[in-house]
Amino acid sequence: MRLVLTVMLSYFVGSCAYEPEDPGLCKLNCSKAIIGVNDRPMKIELKTATQDITCNAERAGQSLNDPLLAHFLIYESFNDGVENGGKRPVPNLSIEPIVNGLRSELPEHNPNVVIEGNNFIPARYKGIVTPKSNWCSDSCGIVTLEVFARCPPTGFSSDVGIQIHTGALYSDEAIFGVNTQDPDN
Repeated sequence: MRLVLTVMLSYFVGSCAYEPEDPGLCKLNCSKAIIGVNDRPMKIELKTATQDITCNAERAGQSLNDPLLAHFLIYESFNDGVENGGKRPVPNLSIEPIVNGLRSELPEHNPNVVIEGNNFIPARYKGIVTPKSNWCSDSCGIVTLEVFARCPPTGFSSDVGIQIHTGALYSDEAIFGVNTQDPDN
């Protein structure tokens, strides 16, 4: 009898286990994503620590080797009796990225635009490598964006700002400082 109970318990515990494809990541499916509404207490919070990046003088005008990464949490506030209340992540909200600053012009860093000569159409998506099919919050309310920036001219600096919005709800801007060393200084 003890053996039967042990086998049954092992079966139930094993059948309840879940191993995600990407451990540590929540499921992302934007096929039925919707635009956020303004009548709920929703907020978008920047979750990424930004950093300053320094390019060598010979990299002036070239794209960074790695994209800038920004994470945002979309959540709904509710009163749970605690001073600041609770946060409930909001999944499957469609977003639009807003990126400002020097961005890569390499074709492989621009999957969301059409490049015609020196024109990027639409220009506002230039340098964003996160595919449009991933522009929504995942099952944990997280939005992840990757953007390829470009090194400014020698001796100059430039900020690259990454922000998102859904409907009329806007996030804070993640600002990455990018500068190029002047070898004479």
